[in-house]
This record gives sequence, C-alpha cells and structure tokens, in this order.
Amino acid sequence: MGVIRLETKVLSKITIICFISLLFIVAVVSPVFTAVKLNNEPTNLFDLKVVSIPFHQSSQLNMLMDQHLDIINVTDSEITAYVNAIQIKKLYNSGFAPKILFENIQEMNNYIYGPEILEFHNYAQLTQELQNIANTYPGITQLYGLGHSVQGRVIWGLKITDNPTIEENEPEVRICGNHHGNELMSVELPLLMAWHLVQNYSINPNIEELIDNREIWIIPMVNPDGREIGTRYNANGVDLNRDYGYVWGGEGGSPSPFSQPETQAIRNNALENNFVLSLSFHTTEAIVNYIWNYKGQPVADHDVVVQLSQQYGSHNGYWVVEGYDWYQTRGDTNDFSYGCRGDIDWTIETQNNNIPQAWSLHREAMLEIIEAANMGLSGIVTDEETGNPLAATIWVEEAYWPCFTDPKIGDYHKVLLPGSYTVHFQANGYEEQTQNVILTDETTVLNVALSPENNYYAYQVTMCDFYDPYNYPKNFQNNPTEGISALGLPDGICASLGDGGYIVLDMGEEGIIIDHENEPDFKVFEGDATQDGYTVYVSSNWSGPWINMGQAIGTAEFDLANVSVESAQFIKIVDDNNGNPNELNPGVDIDAVQHLIYEIIPPNNPPETPEINGSTNGKVGVQYPYNFITTDLDGDDVYYFIFWGDGNNSGWLGPYNSSTQMSTTYSWNEKGTYNIKAKAKDIHGDESNWTTLTVTIPRARLFINSRLIQIMERYPLLTKLLSLIML
Repeated sequence: MGVIRLETKVLSKITIICFISLLFIVAVVSPVFTAVKLNNEPTNLFDLKVVSIPFHQSSQLNMLMDQHLDIINVTDSEITAYVNAIQIKKLYNSGFAPKILFENIQEMNNYIYGPEILEFHNYAQLTQELQNIANTYPGITQLYGLGHSVQGRVIWGLKITDNPTIEENEPEVRICGNHHGNELMSVELPLLMAWHLVQNYSINPNIEELIDNREIWIIPMVNPDGREIGTRYNANGVDLNRDYGYVWGGEGGSPSPFSQPETQAIRNNALENNFVLSLSFHTTEAIVNYIWNYKGQPVADHDVVVQLSQQYGSHNGYWVVEGYDWYQTRGDTNDFSYGCRGDIDWTIETQNNNIPQAWSLHREAMLEIIEAANMGLSGIVTDEETGNPLAATIWVEEAYWPCFTDPKIGDYHKVLLPGSYTVHFQANGYEEQTQNVILTDETTVLNVALSPENNYYAYQVTMCDFYDPYNYPKNFQNNPTEGISALGLPDGICASLGDGGYIVLDMGEEGIIIDHENEPDFKVFEGDATQDGYTVYVSSNWSGPWINMGQAIGTAEFDLANVSVESAQFIKIVDDNNGNPNELNPGVDIDAVQHLIYEIIPPNNPPETPEINGSTNGKVGVQYPYNFITTDLDGDDVYYFIFWGDGNNSGWLGPYNSSTQMSTTYSWNEKGTYNIKAKAKDIHGDESNWTTLTVTIPRARLFINSRLIQIMERYPLLTKLLSLIML
C-alpha cells in the first residue's frame, strides 16, 4: 500500500537534505519516459504530485473514494494520494481543498530518505547479496529467477530449506517486498530475514527446526524497475499491488488482471508453491493489515487470521486492522493469495527509515509467522489403488475455504486453531471423503487415500470481478458470496457475479475438458431461485484467447464441437448484465462447472459356440445326462438355451460362470433320430451360434426267455404272428 504520515517532529528532516542525496536520486532515476493512467488520464510519473485531501463527513470520503484516486493512505480526516494536474483541478471543482505535500516523486523520496537512502539496497546490490547467500549456503538455499520486469530485470526468489533441490512434505511460507518501488524498507526486511536464517542455521536450534521443516521463499524486490526509477509504479506506470486478479477493479493504472510481467511472475510462483502463510512488506505506516481488502466481511479463516495478526502486532505495537477498514483496494496481492490460492497473506506497513530499528520491530514477528505455518492440520492425499500423490482440495466446514495439496507430494497444510472440525477431501477423478478430527496445540497429521470415481469439477479460481453498485464504505453489502463457491461439486452454495461481473475458473490439469463425439462436454450449474443469463467462453490458457461458447439461462450444457475446439482448461463466465444490481446475490449464480465424462464401453463379445457332451444313442424313456460348456471372452456369466429336437426346449438356463460345465438330463418317449441344438448368451444378451448333437433312439428290443421259445416251437402259427408284430 504505502503511507506518508507528516508529523511536526519529522518536518525538520527537510533541513538536512544534502547535495549527495539529491545526486543519488538523480542517478538512480531511469531516463525512460514512464506514464501512468490516473483516472483514465495518461500522466508522466515525474509530473505526479503527492497531496493530502481533508474531509469532514463520511459522504465526502465516499466522493473521494469514487474518484478512483491512487491512494497512499486514509485516516479519519484526510486522504493522501498521487494526483496529476487534471485531478487537482477536479478536486477543487468538487469543493475539496487538496494540499500539495510534494511537487514530484523525487522530492518525496528525497524528503523521506535523505542521506539514508545510501543504506538501502538498489537492484544491483540486492542481486549481489542474494547470489552471495546462495553461493555461501548451497546446502540450504537455491536462488531462482521467477521472471523478468518490464525492462528485463530478473525478479529473484530465494528458497531456504534443508533440501532445496527436493520437494518435501513441508509447509511453505513467502515473504516479499517492494511491490512499490519507492518503499525501500520493504526490500530490507525480507533480505535481513534471509541472512538471519542462513547465518543462524548451524548455531540456533529454533532456526534449524524452521529451515529443516519449512520451505521459505524470500522475494525482496517484486518491482525492480520501480526501485531503479524511484517510483511506486513499474516501468509501464502500473501499480503492481492493484494488478492481481481476485476481485480486480482496474485501479492504479492496471488495464487488466495480471497485465504486468511482475505480477505474472508472482502468480506463477504461487501456483507452483502452495504457500500457507505470506507477508508482503510496504511503507510508510505502522499497520498489520489482514484480509479482506476489497470488502468488509470477514474471511472464512477469520479466527486464526485475527489471532496471528494480533500476535504479529504484539511485537511492535502496530495497528491491527482488516484492510478494508483502513481503506478499500481491489486487485492486491493479499486478496489474490487468499482468494485464489487459500494462502493467508498480510500487508505489513512499516517505517521507511532507521533499518536497525525496523528490523528489531519485525524479526521475531516474522519468525513466528514462519513457525505458525505448521499449526493445525496436515497430511498427504493419495490414490487408494496406486499410492500416487493427488492434486486434491481440502475443505474444512468450520473455515470453509480451499486448501490445495502439492501434486508432486500430495501434502497439504491447513492452519487451524484447536477444536473439532469436519474435513472434506476432493480431487478430480476421485470420490469425495469426509473425516472428523479434533485438533490440539500440536500439529495433527491426517493422511487420506481416495478411491477413483468419475467426478470432474472446477478446481480453482483464476480471476474474477464482481460488479458492486454501492459506494464506499458499504461495498458488496448485498453480495456476501465468494468466488470459491463455484468450485467443486454442486452444493447449492453459489458465486454471484453481480450485473456484468465475471469469473474465470481453472478445471485443473486432471479436469481438462475434452470434446466427446456427439455429446455435450461440460455443464454449468446455475443456482438460486431465479434463472439468470450469462455467456460462456473457453480457452486453453488462463489469459485467453477466449472462444465464445454462446449464451445460456440457468443450468446448461455445452459442446466444444460447436465451436471446433478439441479441449479447454479454463472457463470464463460473464453475467448478461440484465438484472437488478441491488438485489440480494445479484447477477448469475454459479454453483459448479462439471466436465462431463462418458464411460467408454468396449464392444462386447458374445460367448463362443457351446460344446455338448453326452450319449448319441439311447432307449425310449431313459433319462440321459448331457453336459454343456462355453467360454465368454469378456468373462461374463452365461445362459444356455437347449432345443431337444422333439418340440421341447429348456428356456434360458443360468446364469453360469464362463468356462464352467452345466449339466442336465433328458429322455425321449418315442424312437427316432433327434438333433439336440444349444446356444449361449452373456449378461448383455449377446448370443453365440447354435451347436448340434444328434441322438438316435431305436425301438426297444423284446427279450424272450426259454419257456416262451418252447411254446413258439409247439405253435408255429404263433411264431409267424409275433414276427409280423416285430416288423
């Protein structure tokens, strides 16, 4: 953020400005022309003035906030801001009396720092320091180039942990500074912490424990161009702390969310590392600023956020306040960190002079934040069948905000206070699992294995902007919903976008939507009692280009084939701007986005033609056993149908196991030749060919005993008569 507090005891510093400090300021200022848009008016950065604007009523404060000034500080009686000549004129015309504090940025820097500016690290000096740390302590550090600034300077990130080249099951913490290039103390505190950690690793057991069991990222200079130019803004004239994507508002000259290479570098680093707690240093005030900054409602993790904030403030006596209650900002680092990634992130405002004093006020507080990253609940989420780590989301009912696992390890770390909690584990492609846990002061470990299931839903929020019709300080009073409510399975809890608002959702790598032939590919669940209209876009990149899928009202399904798209990872939903912005939960209400998965059923194979085994000759009226057997190539159970050749059949008999013999018996009542025919079918109804076994049943022979023979010999005519009967 950045604050100037003018007090009488400090004004005397003007008298000690010396020529060498002026030369230094001139030397570090880049000759590149840099412009910023303030209130849509392009302005040379070096023409900006710093003014204080007194106000006496809350209505006047509302008017000032609505003018979209580039605010430095807000008190109960005045606003301090950067303005250009056009804005000063508008302020006078609106009845305000702005007082010019500094004619330009150089004058302000000279006033704040004086000769002490020589004690602060410029970009080249910081680069050398970080390289020295990495070279001196290679066993516990690794230096990364996270990206480049507008003018091509590397944005450095120093990782401190006991095995810096190996991803481990450890909570991660980020400490960054210098979003605003002229806030020099914000560079020094992260850098001092880096030195403190590495120099004390081998001699201080507490520091050793932190480094061995945490992954700590130090990013001292987010805005190296602004530092070299000597301005709040980057080289494109954008306030980087208004350029992030969660409830972005177009403040500080930001043309679009994550429009600058510096904020993109921080975003990428946050996506690659699941930070649990973060600190972002600014100047010049004495404030512990916690989330939210864009609205006044408490965050889901309010209890633990407030406790840790007060703990930080106890070390230095700073004012502990929710950012919105100080003054509203949109598009800042803190709200992105928590809103999109579940990372509890603070803005720490501190003094801009006397480095040793500032360090003494923050050292222990910073160490306690690093330590607190391991409090609450942690564990590993894996696939129940393979044991592989999963990209899962952890939802705690009592602090309902997503916590993400690191897909490389599957580890998660959710900061919670002692108590009883209900925890839901979700992952794309897996069945949800719910656990009840009781947490104490010690870290509770809960490992979970999930079973595969065809569940694929939106994974995380990439960016959003909810339209709000109200004025400060009552913003979002009719829309308490959150962007994260559009994630996961449909549950009746929705993200209301407001009239004309939008949200971009990331389906995750596991949930990438693919085109299914002749079938819809994804479904948008629209909740609330009324059906609202919206337009849907898709892309394979978070920033586009966006392909228009069309408009819809209420819950609707979409087919990628309609726009000749094969796959998409990102879904952008824009409200149709056709509702009442002042109603409760205005705009379209997004409950969930589902990737529709269709089970691919391989073609079924019918059973093989069965075999029949049994007698082929027999007697009338005698029961003969017959055995039938077939094999189903898919291993399905089978049924048999038997036609006995005399007009009778068995009907379907079964089911029987494939390749298992089925036995039955049959008898014929008359002589003759009979063709036994049999076929088999599987559980899907697919039938085999017929098979045949021929059975002959001759007339029954007459057996004559010796007494009968004697009679026949005595009566020849009887013998002839019997012979005729036997024919």
